[in-house]
Amino acid sequence: MGRLPTLLAAAAASGAGAARIGSGADLFAQFAPAFAAAKRGAGALEETSMVLPTGAGGVVEVDLSDAEVDAEGVYMAANGRVHGVAASDFMMKGTAEDMYGWVTYEDEGRALEYRSLDDGAVDVREVALEEVKPGCGVQTEEEAVANLTEADRRAYEALAERHEGTYNGQDIRYLQSLPGAKAVLMLDIDVFFRNKALNDDVTRYSKRHFYENWQTVAAGFSMFELNVVTDWEVYRRASIRDRGLACFFDEDGRSAAWPNSFGSNRCGSYNYRQKTGYGLGRMTLHEVGHQFGLEHHGDVLSSGHWREYSNGLPEFKYVPIMGNFWVGKGWGGDALYQWSKGEYAGASNTGQDDLRLIQRYVARRQDDIRGNVPLKIAGTAVRAAENRGKIADSQDSDAFTFAVGSGGGRVDLDVDRTEYVGGAMLDVEATLLNAEGKVVARSNPTARRSA
Repeated sequence: MGRLPTLLAAAAASGAGAARIGSGADLFAQFAPAFAAAKRGAGALEETSMVLPTGAGGVVEVDLSDAEVDAEGVYMAANGRVHGVAASDFMMKGTAEDMYGWVTYEDEGRALEYRSLDDGAVDVREVALEEVKPGCGVQTEEEAVANLTEADRRAYEALAERHEGTYNGQDIRYLQSLPGAKAVLMLDIDVFFRNKALNDDVTRYSKRHFYENWQTVAAGFSMFELNVVTDWEVYRRASIRDRGLACFFDEDGRSAAWPNSFGSNRCGSYNYRQKTGYGLGRMTLHEVGHQFGLEHHGDVLSSGHWREYSNGLPEFKYVPIMGNFWVGKGWGGDALYQWSKGEYAGASNTGQDDLRLIQRYVARRQDDIRGNVPLKIAGTAVRAAENRGKIADSQDSDAFTFAVGSGGGRVDLDVDRTEYVGGAMLDVEATLLNAEGKVVARSNPTARRSA
């Protein structure tokens, strides 16, 4: 097996338990032979290994399974394992100015984390395994539903029927939520089709189940220029830095994710079976949140202790996606799941603004309604399908106008979100203004999402 040159390291201290190992540019350049080998074919890459410095003169040899550089030659991603260590993993990604990666030793419960510093140097430090591969302890949907009363369980399962955009037999291998978007999130559901006819239901899931999963994830990221797809060709056409991969397994288990793995060529999150398509979608949203570098939103309890997964605010039927989102199972169609910035009472992670952190990887969508838009009225009816907008964050608002004749009249408007169980991210506040801009009425019920 060919071995790539070692990056010579100066073991200068750069923080507690950390060492500088050279520049990001030098580390990036070290992968050039791997990119060339990958272009020659998988066989050539399998014969390639590289040696990474670990600080203080130490090194680790890594066998590469994948290495790729973008068309401009400025962004790279590579995967592999520690030579001779089966229970290990390796990832490196980034540009010469901004490199990030890790080497894990699973049986030893430790990892080496590599990260660029502001001055262009690369820092390596030894960390606990869970810092780069945290296990998600949030319960499964089946466990959550099992704790409901019989009446609440029936109500919860009935809600799975309410969704904006029902499954009408679409081929679930070629779904796209935002065709043409620069960034792509691939939902790899291939495992469910292996050794099965594509026209048959897959194992204990139906094709509708995975359509609802895709719809839920797409709704959760609808404020971003992110195309949530199940089509491998769309995924492969995206640049390495602009794509993420979520994998699914036809077995029971605890879902997990690799933090900050979006923009690599590896599976960034592992999603196991859930009871409903919406449940699988919410679990996938949570795990992909980790791919974007999000940590859990928890609660500070009155006892002074803290709970890792926030139970949200039951009086408002609100819970953060990066918390214990299953608590919303008994809240019916008014359950509110949101990306958070730790504003709720008792939040333990007040410094994490989920939307802002995700935006490091993918751009926000432009406002779809700027200024005022006349309501489209058919006779005396205002149809939801013809009068809708997208609310991107708490600072966004959409304005619609209408006129009442000189003789006056009565107007009844119901403003509702289009996603009930899947996206379920909007809490509507509706304000009615007169022609002079004065408030005539305002509606924002405490625990109802419509107004």
